[in-house]
Amino acid sequence: MERKKVYILLILSLFLFLTALFVFWFSHTGSTLRASDSDFSIDRSLEVVQIEILSLDDSQGVMLEKDSEGRWILNARYFANDLAVEQLLGSMRRMRVRTPVSIENRDNVEKMLQEQGIEVNVWVRGYRVHFGNLRLLPYNRLYQSFLVGEDTPDGQSTYMRKTRSQMAFRIHIPSHESGIAYLFDPSEREWRDPVIIDLRKEQIASISVKVFENPGQSYQILRKADDSFGFFDFEDKNREILTEFDTLRFDRFISAFRDVHYESLLNEKDEILRKELMWDDPYMKIQVESQDGFRASFTAFKRNLPADTPDSDQQLRPDPNRLYIQVNGEEFAIAQYYVFNRILRPLSFFEI
Repeated sequence: MERKKVYILLILSLFLFLTALFVFWFSHTGSTLRASDSDFSIDRSLEVVQIEILSLDDSQGVMLEKDSEGRWILNARYFANDLAVEQLLGSMRRMRVRTPVSIENRDNVEKMLQEQGIEVNVWVRGYRVHFGNLRLLPYNRLYQSFLVGEDTPDGQSTYMRKTRSQMAFRIHIPSHESGIAYLFDPSEREWRDPVIIDLRKEQIASISVKVFENPGQSYQILRKADDSFGFFDFEDKNREILTEFDTLRFDRFISAFRDVHYESLLNEKDEILRKELMWDDPYMKIQVESQDGFRASFTAFKRNLPADTPDSDQQLRPDPNRLYIQVNGEEFAIAQYYVFNRILRPLSFFEI
């Protein structure tokens, strides 16, 4: 009888063990499947090299790419605001699932994501040969792809769904007391760095300076085969026009192309004021090209002092502190003279 009880206990123990093993295996398998739906974060050990933020209606979109020097470039045309990009990456590394969207709300959330959603794609650096510290044949691989919707009604989370999933979630950042939809803005303006030009002397291939008020003071500075620079005719890059020049002034000039930035791009209200205060004709345009093909330019316009400025009088006169610039032939910005005056130099500035 005792032996029979022992057998029964052994059989029961074995049954419970197998049941527990089955439950563990099923739970583990299920959690793996859920991870493919619910893992929105970015692994800290990976190097992110591209981020695309795109509205589903294609009305707005940005592509942020890291260049060879580690700077973020916006839409292959502008410097991106590195601090804003790093804030985005830091936030994506900390994103966590709060709860899945409830069954009764799934249809409404899915409709909102399809109509108003923002698609986010993140690429990281991969290596086709990776053995120990040996890394060869780098390439970019898509690491994350998800849709971002509105913040939840309580303002504590944001609706998100992986692009290849059918399940949406309420995503949040622990200890962050608000939704995070604002982080994924597809507007180019929001990611622009105010820096227009940031080049060292050794990076510069050419500088073109057009003086509208006195065309004879226009010129080009070109890098020669021996890596020295020369002054050439603005219309004819083969005709050198200044064989001797003040080298100290030239060095100060060409070294001033670091961190050339405007104060702010103009909003609608600023644009109304610009049309009142900006002189109709520009007085100087500068275009710079780097040795790796990067180009940037700005056109400078004088700005009158506003009528309500204490230093202004009945006769409008140029503002001594600020000017308007048109960046790369597109948007207007307000800028400070002390930043730009270092490079707004006519040809006579360099003459001996």
